[in-house]
Amino acid sequence: MMPYRAVEMPEEWTEKYRPKTLAEVMGNAEAVRSMKRWADAWSRGIPHKKALVLMGEPGIGKTSSALALANDYGWDMVEMNASDHRNAESIKRVAGQGAVSQTLTLDGEFKSTAQGRMKLIVLDEADNLFGREDYGGAKAIVDVIKSSSQPIILIVNDYYELTRKASALKSLSESVVFRRLDKRVVVDVLTRIARVEGISVERGPLESIAGNAAGDIRAAVNDLQMLVEGRTEVVSDDTSVLSDRNQSKALTESLGAMFGATTVKAAYDATDGLDKTPDELEKWIEDGITMEMTDPEDLASAFDALSRADVYLGRTRKFQYYGFWSYARTLMTGGVAISRRHGGRRHAGEYRIPSQFIVLSRAKGATAARGSLKEKLSPQFHTSGKSFNDSVLPSLVLLARRENDILEKLAVDAELDEGDIAYLLGCDTDSPRVTALAGRVRAAKGREAPGKAAKPRPSSRARRLGDF
Repeated sequence: MMPYRAVEMPEEWTEKYRPKTLAEVMGNAEAVRSMKRWADAWSRGIPHKKALVLMGEPGIGKTSSALALANDYGWDMVEMNASDHRNAESIKRVAGQGAVSQTLTLDGEFKSTAQGRMKLIVLDEADNLFGREDYGGAKAIVDVIKSSSQPIILIVNDYYELTRKASALKSLSESVVFRRLDKRVVVDVLTRIARVEGISVERGPLESIAGNAAGDIRAAVNDLQMLVEGRTEVVSDDTSVLSDRNQSKALTESLGAMFGATTVKAAYDATDGLDKTPDELEKWIEDGITMEMTDPEDLASAFDALSRADVYLGRTRKFQYYGFWSYARTLMTGGVAISRRHGGRRHAGEYRIPSQFIVLSRAKGATAARGSLKEKLSPQFHTSGKSFNDSVLPSLVLLARRENDILEKLAVDAELDEGDIAYLLGCDTDSPRVTALAGRVRAAKGREAPGKAAKPRPSSRARRLGDF
């Protein structure tokens, strides 16, 4: 068997810019103060309520705040994801031993640690303990809290689900509510990240990203990173693809269940009823694989299953036999899910808009702009549409970016709109330069006498370009 090479994954901005201290946590100031009061109580001894429950929707900073708290107070941390460990034995082994041990080995065993150092036990996705796979997990958490001499944080999306079958948690824990971040806070975070990364982006696109994320800072940062991948700027047209996020809650939940499934049937059923074509679902799963898996063998196996699914999708298109869809979906869901044999989930529930969709969106915008310029300018350059796109337009782009006076004359004469001008300049349609020039075009048009407008004439420089 050929050895697998380690896959070099790009650093995720959600990790790179995760708050290191509570002072860096944006928004939710009251929640942060509550966490500090609880931690201060531990510094004076074992408090009455040993556990802290952080509740709120995904992506608003609960886990990051727990990590920041451990850093601030100099606590070691043992983290456990309830999606991967749902039975009583696992919880008692990980969380229970975590009270007297420092870290886990790759084999799931604890390393020895010096005595006397506080350890923060963090149980993420704790409200996922009540499904069919739960074998005493809820009771195990209660038992661990009662016997623990170390602080414990439970992170949940649904507090009711957490306490529904374990009412004792209410008396054993203090609850802290995290709320969705204000749009302005999200924009400020994105602005700071863009500045550090050397990305040119105006406030308009950042507000679009923040608006579509709806207070989910993790989603917003993921979207920004995806939009700038391989580029140094973001323009307004790029953000049009983010409209999908408003419709993707069910998709995100389904993908999370699919990647967490341990059987082919469970993975298949997780995506049942989604309003996505098999081709669209394949692209979401393709990007999700790299978000979920890190082991080279697991990645190779998952992409192999996905490639086999793609074969059946191709046969569906070729023969118009839609029975192949079932085979394709089985491979892209169940085949991918059971490919995980090493390690846990990388970042469960974090799924970005597939890069293919963004590339297509950019290409669609550029195609529309080239079509508009061809229609408006090819007659003036006495060329065919094809000749204009192949020979004239590239030179025109270079000229427009170097000669401001020629661009303005051409824009006014041909009545170019914001999209036309932005394409020639290679910048955002909302940029000041584009907006100002488009305004002068409209002003010039308004000064024309009523009736039939005079046919625009190209400048002498433009006419010379048409002679090439």
